[in-house]
Amino acid sequence: MGQRGENARAVLMDAAEELFARHGIEGASSRQIAELAGQSNHSAVRYHFGTRDDLVRALVLRHRSVTHTRQAEMIAGLNDAADVRTLLACRVMPWMEMMATLPAPSWHARFLAQLYLWPQGRNLLVEIGRSADVVAPVGDLDARIATHLHGIPPTVLRGRADILGHMMLGVCAAYEGDVDSGAKQPNWIGVGNFVIDSSAGMLTAPVTHQSDAPVSAPATFI
Repeated sequence: MGQRGENARAVLMDAAEELFARHGIEGASSRQIAELAGQSNHSAVRYHFGTRDDLVRALVLRHRSVTHTRQAEMIAGLNDAADVRTLLACRVMPWMEMMATLPAPSWHARFLAQLYLWPQGRNLLVEIGRSADVVAPVGDLDARIATHLHGIPPTVLRGRADILGHMMLGVCAAYEGDVDSGAKQPNWIGVGNFVIDSSAGMLTAPVTHQSDAPVSAPATFI
C-alpha cells in the first residue's frame, strides 16, 4: 500500500476511534466513520479494513508495537527481588507512556473502555493478549507476579484481574476526558503510579471468604 493509502487508513482510524469512544462500538456506522474522515466513498472502511471487527482489531493493535517494545525493555531490567508493584509497573507504565505521546484530543482510552463493555471486545483483548508476539514475556511476568500471590485462590485472582481491567480502563477513560475538556493537565505517569499502587493493593489483599469470584468473561489486564 502506498503513502496515500496509509494516510487514508490513519485518518479513518482516527475517525473510528473518536466515534467508537463517543457512541460505543455498535453506535457508529461505517458511513459515519467515512464521513468524519472526509471520505466521499462510504465503502472506504470496507476497502481499507474489511469488516467492522477487522477495523476494531486494527485500532487495538495500533500502538501495541510501541508498548510491547517498552515492556520488553522493562522486563529485561528486572532483578530476582522485584516485588508485585515493580512487576505490575512493567504491565502498566508502557501503556501510560504511550498515552502521554498521543496528540490532543486523544480518544484511545475511551475507545478501549467502550470496547471492554462490548462482549466481543473483551474476548478480542484476551485473544490479542495471547498472541505469539507477546505471550512469552508477558506470560513470564504474570508467572512472577503469581509467585507473590500463592495463597490466593485462582478464581479470586481471575476476579481481581477482571476488576483491575475495568478499573484501569475506567480511570484512564475518565482522565482522558478531563484532559480533553481542559479540566486537568496531562500527567499520565502520575495516573500510572495511581493505577499500579491500587492494583498491587487489590491483588495482594487478604481473602476473607472462600467463594467464587463473579467473573463473567475471561479476565484481561491491559
